[in-house]
Amino acid sequence: MTTPEQHTTWRDARYDMPVSQQLERYNTLAARHASARARAELVARGVYDPARHGAEDRPPLTVAEHIELLALAECIARTVRHPANVHHALLAGATWAQIAGVVDSDERTVRQEYQRWADDQHDLHRHDPRLGMTAEEYAAATARVAEGAADM
Repeated sequence: MTTPEQHTTWRDARYDMPVSQQLERYNTLAARHASARARAELVARGVYDPARHGAEDRPPLTVAEHIELLALAECIARTVRHPANVHHALLAGATWAQIAGVVDSDERTVRQEYQRWADDQHDLHRHDPRLGMTAEEYAAATARVAEGAADM
């Protein structure tokens, strides 16, 4: 890994890296942070024993590393919480109620977020026909949003 740079948004958090590498870097930083905090707590309580707890230095994360950790967490969350996962669950037969329950939301909000995602995918396809949703896929997605919505 390279030396951490200053990150200003989650997009700066090595977004071009596969999520597995993002997770690896996140885990490395999180483990160093936990270790440094644990040592500081043991020292503060007066129970730190180098023979038992290790004599190596465990410096706290720098500000840049804390920012990187935060940015990576957001980047990972946005990657694995991608709206396409809702789409695939719906195509597999999941109900809106199941999805809302899993994501700890209500059906109306989940439907609205899915519709926004479908709108964006359709717009993407209109700009680049190799990407996004075709008109037929978009119509099916919009119909999915409307299914059972009157019962809510």
